[in-house]
Amino acid sequence: MTINYTALAQFAFNIPKHQNDRISSYSPIQVAVSGKLALCSHSEKGNILLDISGGVPPYTFRWNTNETTQNRTNLYAGTYTVLISDSQGTSHTERIIIQPPFPLILNPVEKKDATCGSGYDGYAKISVKIGRNDFEADSPPYEIKWSHGLKDVWEAEGLAPGVYTVLVSDKYNCDVSVSFEIKAAAEGIQVSESIQNPVCESPDSGQISLNVSGGVAPYTYSWSNGAKTKDLDQISSGAYQVLITDSKGCSFQASYTIESLGSVQISSKTKAPSCQGSSDGEIEVSALGGKAPFTYLWSTGQSSPKITGLSSGTYSVKISDTSGCTVEQQFSLTNPTSLSLEVLENRPVSCSGKADGGISLKISGAKGTYRLSWSDGIKDLLQRKDLVAGTYTITATDESGCSVSTQVTVTESQKIQARIETSLDVDCASGKATGVAWISIQGGKEPYTIKWNSSTANSREINFNAAGILKASVTDALGCTVETEAKVDFPNQNTQGARLDFQYRKLAITSEPEVMVKEEILFESEIAPEIIVWEWEFGDGNKSSDKDPVHIFSKVGEFEVKLTGYDVYGCSTFEINTIQVTSPTELIVIPNAFSPNGDGLNDFFMPKIRAISSFQMEIFNPWGEKLHITQSPESRGWDGTYKGQLVPAGNYLYQITYTTLDGNSMTRTGGITLIR
Repeated sequence: MTINYTALAQFAFNIPKHQNDRISSYSPIQVAVSGKLALCSHSEKGNILLDISGGVPPYTFRWNTNETTQNRTNLYAGTYTVLISDSQGTSHTERIIIQPPFPLILNPVEKKDATCGSGYDGYAKISVKIGRNDFEADSPPYEIKWSHGLKDVWEAEGLAPGVYTVLVSDKYNCDVSVSFEIKAAAEGIQVSESIQNPVCESPDSGQISLNVSGGVAPYTYSWSNGAKTKDLDQISSGAYQVLITDSKGCSFQASYTIESLGSVQISSKTKAPSCQGSSDGEIEVSALGGKAPFTYLWSTGQSSPKITGLSSGTYSVKISDTSGCTVEQQFSLTNPTSLSLEVLENRPVSCSGKADGGISLKISGAKGTYRLSWSDGIKDLLQRKDLVAGTYTITATDESGCSVSTQVTVTESQKIQARIETSLDVDCASGKATGVAWISIQGGKEPYTIKWNSSTANSREINFNAAGILKASVTDALGCTVETEAKVDFPNQNTQGARLDFQYRKLAITSEPEVMVKEEILFESEIAPEIIVWEWEFGDGNKSSDKDPVHIFSKVGEFEVKLTGYDVYGCSTFEINTIQVTSPTELIVIPNAFSPNGDGLNDFFMPKIRAISSFQMEIFNPWGEKLHITQSPESRGWDGTYKGQLVPAGNYLYQITYTTLDGNSMTRTGGITLIR
């Protein structure tokens, strides 16, 4: 079911005064809403179709459900709000309601069966028990269709025996149907029919076929079109009545309707875009023939008979009538004679930074006089000779408002690129150096003239023997010049005298001074600022470039740890310390009593451990109930409580499981006395 209506919305807007010479007219955004806007059942979903005109395309859409599409489908009942904005920032809000289902219920059919001797005297009456039209003001009458051709009446008289269907529709085309049978007296004539409507392209291809039984054969037939045959073939749309009489004079009368499914044709009007590249073209179509209402589907996605805001191109429309007959047509919109702007000359700039580039243009296809605008602000010049290198946009506009733009890039002769490079031969012991500077040149046109600030030689390479700024200018054969400079440093210090030292310590807090295998050792350096790169060598094949590295020795032995530093000139100095690494032996000392009385002495039960990689301690009462567990060798130990409560003085059991550094797993158990 589809409900169509049109909602027009207008809004006020202001145009700045300085824009009045560019905007001659502006129509407000207008919205035509169609689609399925009332639901007949809870299983149905609605849809909303928007046809937008006015404003300045393109448009953007923002629904209250955060969707951004123009049209919506698969919608539940409710209120939907959409904010429509055009390219000028003008907006319009449209509120659309999809109504929920409302029951349409019929009362039981009142009927009277037919009798043979008295002709067509069957009777039926229908009525609405509850429906939407009864509760909404200004609602039109219900639409009623009887299967034998009657329309918009509640009662039917003179019914022949047979099965009838009545379809009742409310104002939103939500419908309900009821079927009933008018029976004949015993031995009455019974008729069933098969109806074939004409196809869309063949209006005289309808057919009514009857299947007659009951009564007493033979039967005679009298059709409203004069035919005397049982069946009708090759008939056009319309209503047909038949009178069937048996040999005893009992008769049966029925009416049948052949629906018109005539072909659909298209009438159209088109308006081409006014300018090359503009989007103000229009196409409007109307349907001829067929059976209304009609639906429209354009290749642009729009669904109204008229579409606007079109640029040149090909568009197609498909029109469908209520019978399912369709027709399609394609339209081509072409631009008028195009306004063109031709580049006759593009002369590059002679030297980088100069303003002697040139552009020469030719305009054609203009209607009347024209205006020319350059992106750098110059007006109405077809030829320029004062341009710097860069990209220029030139726009021509004729009397009809059509415009065309072109971009021209003015290049410059290959720019001279020069770079000073240097090298130093440094004696680390004395700090003395010999410097060589040379200049690399690209671009421009040879030969080059080179001037140095520290030499009179016209040469690409010179020597220097002091720190400072080297400058050089390069001029090519075209007279284009570029300058470059480089800062050079000389050693003013002796790296061998720079401060470089280091100490080391164990990260773990232990009472043993020895460095043991698999212990983390932190090396802390003291490095002078002139040292910029350093490297550690730990004597066991491992190296590090960290300033203060952490290292673990994996085996026993005496190792020379060397820290080497380098200054900016590659000169080095170093410091060496020797470290003795010993093998650890595990140690675990377990006390046999403790007194958790809060005096700060012997308040926790915890063994002293060393050289252990994993650890777990569990405390039990004499009945085997676990009171405490810890897996951290750094834990303070058991404080003589269980679940926050003090346990009584007495004897308790411990079980300690640990792993030595060489991977052996050990378990110690025993008793401990808690003293209160």
